[in-house]
Amino acid sequence: MIAGDGDVPFGLSASVWTENARRSHEVAARIDAGTVWVNSHLVLANEVPWGGFKGSGYGRDLSIYALDDYSGTKHVMHNHGR
Repeated sequence: MIAGDGDVPFGLSASVWTENARRSHEVAARIDAGTVWVNSHLVLANEVPWGGFKGSGYGRDLSIYALDDYSGTKHVMHNHGR
C-alpha cells in the first residue's frame, strides 16, 4: 500500500526511501505524482521537467516538456549512493 496513493486530488511530488532499486522503480511507477525522488527529497535540476499531476499543476516547467500539453511525464531521480 502506498500512503496517500489516489486518496487526494493532488500529485505534485513524492519520495521513496529504499535500498532495493527495482522496488523503488515499481513503487515510483504506481505513485500518481509529477516528480518522484528515490532516496532523496526536493532535489531540483533545471534540465528536468517540473510539474504536478491532478490538481497540483498543469504542464511542465524548466524543460522542453513545457511545450507538450498532452503528456504525463514523470521524473524519477534515484540516488545510487545509498
